[in-house]
Amino acid sequence: MAYYQATNTGKGFVTHAENESAHVAGYPGNVWVTENSAWASRVGAVSKTKVEAQLLVNNALLGKLYPEEHENAGQQVVLNLP
Repeated sequence: MAYYQATNTGKGFVTHAENESAHVAGYPGNVWVTENSAWASRVGAVSKTKVEAQLLVNNALLGKLYPEEHENAGQQVVLNLP
């Protein structure tokens, strides 16, 4: 897996053909995980290490808590990258 940071520019940011070629998954912090280097190049995505990408995701989630009605109320949301 390769990790990138890029800002989603809307329609056409990830085309159906690009996603079919190699799945492009988006995460908080404008982090994208894919093996589609052609897509990354086309959108100007910046390559990140897994550690850097995870830090971006963590920082984006910082302060986002489970809703009060959730069994884990008051705990920070955690999302581990593949």
